[in-house]
Amino acid sequence: MLSFRRLFFYFILFAFCVNGSVLLAQNEAERHDTIQGVEVHGGVNPADILMERAYDLRDTNSAFRCASFQYVSYQKLTILPIKLSDSLQRLAEQPLFLSESVSEMRFKQPNKKSEKLVASKTSGLENPIFNLALSSLQTTNIYEKDYISIFEVDYVNPLSRNSTKLYQFRLTDTLRSDTAVLYGISFEPKPGRAFKSLKGSLHLDSATFAVQSIEARPFDENVTFRITIRHTYARQRNGCWFPTQLEASFKLPRIAAKGDTLEAAGTSVITIQDLQLDPVLKNREFGLCDVEESIESKKKEQQLFDAYRVDSLTDKEIRTYQLVDSISQAFKLERKLNLLSSLMRGLIPIGPIDVDLASIVDYTYCEGWRFGLGLYTNKKMLKFARLGGYFAYGLKDKAWKWGVLTEWELNKKYSVLLKIRYFDDIIESGGLSLVSRDELGMLNGEYYRHWIITKFDRSRSVLCRFQMRPDRNFTLSLTGGMRWNTTLFNYHFNRYSHVEEDAPFSYEYQFLRGGIRFSYDEKTIRSSNLTMYTPSKYPTLQIQYEWGRIYHRPADELQFCHKINLRLHHLQRYKILGYSEISIDGGWINAPVPYSLLYVMPAGYEKVGFYGEEQFAVMRPNEFATDAYVAVFFRHNFGKMWEGKFSPRIVICQNIGFGWAHHPELHRGVTVQGMEKGYFESGLMIDNLLSVKDLLAMGVGVFFRYGPYSMENLKDNFALKVSLTVPMAE
Repeated sequence: MLSFRRLFFYFILFAFCVNGSVLLAQNEAERHDTIQGVEVHGGVNPADILMERAYDLRDTNSAFRCASFQYVSYQKLTILPIKLSDSLQRLAEQPLFLSESVSEMRFKQPNKKSEKLVASKTSGLENPIFNLALSSLQTTNIYEKDYISIFEVDYVNPLSRNSTKLYQFRLTDTLRSDTAVLYGISFEPKPGRAFKSLKGSLHLDSATFAVQSIEARPFDENVTFRITIRHTYARQRNGCWFPTQLEASFKLPRIAAKGDTLEAAGTSVITIQDLQLDPVLKNREFGLCDVEESIESKKKEQQLFDAYRVDSLTDKEIRTYQLVDSISQAFKLERKLNLLSSLMRGLIPIGPIDVDLASIVDYTYCEGWRFGLGLYTNKKMLKFARLGGYFAYGLKDKAWKWGVLTEWELNKKYSVLLKIRYFDDIIESGGLSLVSRDELGMLNGEYYRHWIITKFDRSRSVLCRFQMRPDRNFTLSLTGGMRWNTTLFNYHFNRYSHVEEDAPFSYEYQFLRGGIRFSYDEKTIRSSNLTMYTPSKYPTLQIQYEWGRIYHRPADELQFCHKINLRLHHLQRYKILGYSEISIDGGWINAPVPYSLLYVMPAGYEKVGFYGEEQFAVMRPNEFATDAYVAVFFRHNFGKMWEGKFSPRIVICQNIGFGWAHHPELHRGVTVQGMEKGYFESGLMIDNLLSVKDLLAMGVGVFFRYGPYSMENLKDNFALKVSLTVPMAE
């Protein structure tokens, strides 16, 4: 999965820098009297009373009590220079960067939301993905939930339950006009409270205790993007309060290249127009995506900009579009942006072909160093299909491997995919495949687990997978396939009568697998060539059933089996003390099967290795193999514990596993054991010890194994782990 946070940061930098060089290119109500700030010590703080009353009436004042609403938003982002070296003074004459978009927004109870990007214009870029990502970063409504999302980091909303226990509120003034009286209240975290907090001020309407405006910024001075938001709300005819303008301002990191320096700041303003409350909206008007590109033509785009621009573009802004577009073409910025999104998926685009980075060089226990090449078509060749293949050669086993695939998008609206794959390669002996999404890619320690696996099968496999999203909360998949497997280690399965003692064990496996993934309120953003996800705040459930038929030759002995697999994952954020994450995995097989069809527990032991969130850190590879199991992986990240540039995150981990191996005597050449008594290990990680501008951080930790399956030698129960994280994604 591609993260909005990382994508937006990179888009900003790409729009602002090329090859280390600079890319050139609320009316205040009438005040009649003022009351000085009031702070009552040893008694009741009047500001606390006001904020508690405002929270009690939050749902009453919120537009989300409406059955539905829709509006059009116009967003404009401008980046201006604030400090230039002498050689760059020519850049002070106009904005360095300019972006505009028009979106149609819809909401219907209970949770149907959609945003269609109908017009998009970005200096230097034709791809609308920048505005798609930007749209998700500044639309938080203070009435919607207990957190305010700024750059997709969730800060505790001052207008939330028990906020008076976390924030220090102060009544600063009152503002009077002909129509309203507003209470001015400032806020900042109470001393000694460590949480994702804001600092700023807001104004409450004295009649309804609704927030009429708010200005806030992260209290932490050391965040990479220090953004200040300013929201203005207006009361509607049905009594609810709805935003009229959402503004965000931020300062970009200082850029230096070839002796030149530049500091710049940006301002993004969203203006709400054509608001309709309680319109009749049909379910078919809401697609599977929360934010989706829906641009019909350049002519229609221009008409929309003319209709919804608050102010006409100035001559300087028009020159910015012209100049930056020309420089973008000279520096091939569009191509570099496409390269960036491809790299995040492990690919390098060369014209209409993508080169798979992971296929070029790798390492496994049985192959040693492995070299090869994987080539696949991209959208430049075929919009609706992907074709390609790979080959590889292992220096240790001196064997060639290869594979081909074809993937077709049969229906874009419902994400209907058909994928057919054939390969002749090595695979892990024992494993699990669910309908899931890899959120961290090469930053996930599980990516490197194949380096330590010792037992593999040589497999010739043909797989056909059909997948679709009938609803935004569901993903369905159906997979059929055949495998011809031969173990690459000394093994025989004694269930079959005709066993050749000197020959490697081999069998044919035919299967049909159906899976369902349910993730309520998961957010999806989709452009013409890229899809991004934000995890749901609710648990995600995956269930998979597999029917299999096993042939063992030469006697053509036949066996049937059934598998049921499940996974439950949930991430819970707290106002203070960070967040918790738990995964519960389980599986069951109804009959004895060969070793490579068992559940081999995801072991990750190395004396010093990469940390994986869903693997047993001190368990040896292939130590436990079962035909039924339950595994629990729990971790709690306490978040940023104190202010300052150096701010490691303390993470406690607890992994538990139970497994049952009902027929270990049938497996010869390997030790098959369950963990009926329970496997236990605990760990302490210290993340973010070394950080590069919150983009990539490294940490260390230690895990300890104990309980019935602990090792006799005490030191063998410990493992050191290295973590790779993106602090901004926490």
